[in-house]
Amino acid sequence: MTTGTEGQRYAVVTGAAGCIGSAVVHEFLRRGLVVHGLDRTPATTGDRYFAHQVDLSDRADTDRALEKLLAALPGRCDVLVNNAGVSRLRSFGETSDQLLDDLLEVNFIAAFRLTRALLPVLKASSHAAIINVASELALVGQPGYTAYCGTKGAVLAWSRALAVELAAEGIRVNAVCPGPIDTPMLQAEFATAAAPHLARQEEVASVPLGRLGRPEEIAAVVALLASPEAAFVTGAAWAVDGGKTSQ
Repeated sequence: MTTGTEGQRYAVVTGAAGCIGSAVVHEFLRRGLVVHGLDRTPATTGDRYFAHQVDLSDRADTDRALEKLLAALPGRCDVLVNNAGVSRLRSFGETSDQLLDDLLEVNFIAAFRLTRALLPVLKASSHAAIINVASELALVGQPGYTAYCGTKGAVLAWSRALAVELAAEGIRVNAVCPGPIDTPMLQAEFATAAAPHLARQEEVASVPLGRLGRPEEIAAVVALLASPEAAFVTGAAWAVDGGKTSQ
């Protein structure tokens, strides 16, 4: 079991090895938190960072990881960031049941199950915060992303309902909705286009601030929502998209 002082804060971050996840981990460590990171990519445990390898699309593997995670926490979790997510570009008619199941499992069901399992240790915190990473596509539609939009919309609706239900427990719940962020996942989506360079240019042109976002900009908002400075913020959807969804 991790040992800590009364003032130490403990965070759990899923998708911790990805661009946004690793930026969140880095920001939390910079702020002095002890972080437990969950990801299917192996990682090294270091100073105040504890890596847990898990495939969140596999419920049995997730349950095994949760058992180890709960044993590693000091009976308390102060911050939970449900960041893990997957995206696939498919037309609605070409979206198979398997693809829909895959996106639902990682983007929504894993977050739901993980949060439910960690609820007792979140309740043990005097200032717990849950931040769910949704997407700009939880707010607006886009062709080729019907399944992704549906799963991220579920994350947003669930976040709002959970915020109301857990308010009496003193647990805040907010959603962050990133716009186009310069990550390998977005680059992979550009690569599927007939003209990848043009696809990137069009995406940038759709953002009023005129550029793609950076992972550390998402991490800064997540860290704010996890902090005491956001003590009166719950049930909110924070669009971090350079103004894209405001048009």
